[in-house]
Amino acid sequence: MGYSGGVGLLLVILTIVISYRAFSRESLMSRYLFAVDGIRKYGEYYRLVSSGFIHADWRHLLFNMYALYSFAGSVERVTGPLQLLLLYMASLVGGNLLALFIHRNDDGYRALGASGAVSGLIFAMIALYPGSNIRPLFMPFSLPAWLFGLAYSLYSIYGIKSARDNIGHDAHLGGGVIGVLTICLLEPDVFTYNWPIVLLLTLPTLVFLLVIARRPDWLYVRSFSLDTREKETVDERYNGHKFRRQQEIDRILDKINERGYDSLSKHERELLSGQE
Repeated sequence: MGYSGGVGLLLVILTIVISYRAFSRESLMSRYLFAVDGIRKYGEYYRLVSSGFIHADWRHLLFNMYALYSFAGSVERVTGPLQLLLLYMASLVGGNLLALFIHRNDDGYRALGASGAVSGLIFAMIALYPGSNIRPLFMPFSLPAWLFGLAYSLYSIYGIKSARDNIGHDAHLGGGVIGVLTICLLEPDVFTYNWPIVLLLTLPTLVFLLVIARRPDWLYVRSFSLDTREKETVDERYNGHKFRRQQEIDRILDKINERGYDSLSKHERELLSGQE
């Protein structure tokens, strides 16, 4: 799995370049990261894609690019370059849509990174080669691919439920299942010959979605103290307000660039001058 293929290598290079630019430009990162408020209230649906090409830091970036480089070639050999790109983008959007659904009432939720898209590649590879082995990074042992996929799904569900870290488990889970479904659409023989593995990789996510659709309160974390939950609510409220204000400023600046300062309303001028 050391050959990334043409599209895989192109995605690696493109993601590194864009992420590197965002490291030194906070405005660029803020504009293109995944933000519930921006998507739901301002219709910035491009964030479902753009957030996959920026990362928090070098470690985050290199970890994802290593995984992308490792698995893309195995999938591209079967699908071809254009289909691989389609699978990658579908997994990226699918992972972010699941994150949007889970955090739809959390205006302050932010995320970034290619993890959902990379998860889709990994799960597609497992569906293609269920008898292969996967060695998790920094681990001294390998796991059967199907077992790794099942464990990854269950761990992602646990991570969403517990909310004890800063990892986008929802994007991982959504990206993974979309990767499996997409490879089955692109290569129908995958389901014909490997349908038990396809079911094994998708059923945990489908059951999880059914549970949270019928019982949304199941996702609430019960172990947090009241003080901690109240503090998080205040922080989220503050971050949401700050984000909405910045979005409004960006909109006004775009309006000035397109139509000139005279096109601003009195309210917009007061907001730009900091009087509101």
